[in-house]
Amino acid sequence: MCGIAGFIKADGLKDYSVFIDKFASSLHHRGPDGYGVFENEDLALIHTRLSIIDLSTKGNQPLKNEDNSLVLICNGEIYNYVEIRSDLIKKGHKFHSSSDSEVILHLYEELDGDFSAVLKKLTGMFAFSLLDISRKKLFIARDRIGIKPLYYHVSDKNFLFASEVSPIATCGLISVSTDPTSIFEYFLLGSVPEPNSWFKEIKALSPGHFGIWENNLFREQNYWDIPSTSTVGFNSVAEVAEASDSLLSCIVSDHLVADVPVGTFLSAGIDSSLISYYAAKENNGIHSFSAAFPGEPEDESIIASQTANSIGATHETFDINTDFFGSWSSHYGNLDQPFGVSSALSLSRISALAKSKVKVVLSGDGADELMGGYDRHVPFFNPPVLQGFPISLRSSLLKYTGSIFGIKSFKEASAYLQINDSIKYLDRYRILEEEKCLEMINPALRSLVDVNRYKKRIQGFWEECAGEDLLTKMLYLDLKTSLVDEMLAKVDRMTMNQGIEARVPFLDHRFVEFSFAIPSQFKQNEKWGKLPLRFLVEKHLNSDLAYRKKTGFNSPLKSMLCKDLPTRNLYLSKVLALKNSELLNKEKLSELLKEHSDCINPSLAFGLVALESFLKIN
Repeated sequence: MCGIAGFIKADGLKDYSVFIDKFASSLHHRGPDGYGVFENEDLALIHTRLSIIDLSTKGNQPLKNEDNSLVLICNGEIYNYVEIRSDLIKKGHKFHSSSDSEVILHLYEELDGDFSAVLKKLTGMFAFSLLDISRKKLFIARDRIGIKPLYYHVSDKNFLFASEVSPIATCGLISVSTDPTSIFEYFLLGSVPEPNSWFKEIKALSPGHFGIWENNLFREQNYWDIPSTSTVGFNSVAEVAEASDSLLSCIVSDHLVADVPVGTFLSAGIDSSLISYYAAKENNGIHSFSAAFPGEPEDESIIASQTANSIGATHETFDINTDFFGSWSSHYGNLDQPFGVSSALSLSRISALAKSKVKVVLSGDGADELMGGYDRHVPFFNPPVLQGFPISLRSSLLKYTGSIFGIKSFKEASAYLQINDSIKYLDRYRILEEEKCLEMINPALRSLVDVNRYKKRIQGFWEECAGEDLLTKMLYLDLKTSLVDEMLAKVDRMTMNQGIEARVPFLDHRFVEFSFAIPSQFKQNEKWGKLPLRFLVEKHLNSDLAYRKKTGFNSPLKSMLCKDLPTRNLYLSKVLALKNSELLNKEKLSELLKEHSDCINPSLAFGLVALESFLKIN
């Protein structure tokens, strides 16, 4: 895992070293083990290295091919690099290093510059840039699911890119301005959803896409998408579980490849437990790590410790008893965008703990989005009395009945049935209602907010699944939005901030494609989601864990805001400081300062603390 950046020299300056240094400094936390630059008269490419495979200086980047006509900087891991490398050597290619990234250069040569074909050959998580000097092309690419981030700015003859938003925003080559709609979406969701960023001028490269800068023009192109669902002949959950077992065992084995120690994040959930089980089979005594909130309902540490003991893992726990925001700046001091999801703080603390023992961790993220594991993955309200009527008539019948008998609930039900399904689904995972999000913003900026931007985006994804069942639509939308915008952003930023690499085996594209070929009835029943994974946990671990009620990677922030003085005082101090911001509604912030501790919305509270920290350094 590393940090990458690059820019076209569009300003005609003689010396760009100050800009190069700014990029490198901004990305140091992503790559503390090394730093390299390629520079010619047209552009500069910057790489900060976190050494994982080939720890020697030969693995330093930028990497070049034999005749120096190709230059590469890469963030991520290519899990099938040994197979690709072996095949390329047989065809006469000569490698300079043992780095997994170097196979990209030689694969590009072998495929005669067909960049899309190169990407389709790779199994891994990555964001990289390849410069083809002979063809005068600069490529950027992002992995299929969006595990690794990549942002860019393009205007006139300017083109800049980086692993994070801040290096572009602060490099000095361009001017940036806050996007009012992104403020709104931050309060709506707790993070800034792609493809937009906090700044109008900076966008995210979409997952499964690559970009080409050629002849002073930039274009983006798709090379992979979530496949259309299809039944592959499964007749039972047991059959799906058996196939999952074999595939996950292989994928986890691939994800353990490293020249440094590897561990796992382990909670009381079935996802991390299953990944840890497969990892421990391959690596006896593997280190596992979890967070603990002693005495709180959210505490899962005892069950996690029991699971670790049963699989032979060496387990460590980070206890959080008081002062929820303790050591805040060491965890949130490098974030490139505001991120208001409280579990991120716990993840950063576990990452700091893991850093003392390992340099790579495997995480269970992604299984809920593939197998229907969230509470929101249930059917929408549909009155049983209307089941015999056509869907197109149900809303009108309720409205008519409500008006005749003056029954308010009938009218409300009718209005609900008329809401687009994608918006109903959004209501299940948003943090605040639209009106409350707008209340948080300076009244002078509200007219600049496009409240429909995100809704249009999710409606588009929903329509791409026309003809699919409801659960498939929900999971498809999750993979396109909240997984990338929240879950993967959290995992990437919180681990990289501590100088370790997180890998997510469930989101290997082989398992994603497999999961979308599973019929929904074999993923979920009326009581449980993730049926194949529960089957495997029961088989390999125990039934109590397999059918334990989901708690999620949550934190007891609400209770600590009430009973822990340092936690509440830090929150109040951050809200007070935010009154100096021209982006927010000062009157609304004053109201929040007067709220009784029992009334504080913990999601909003964390979002405000995170926002104040971001604005202080940006």
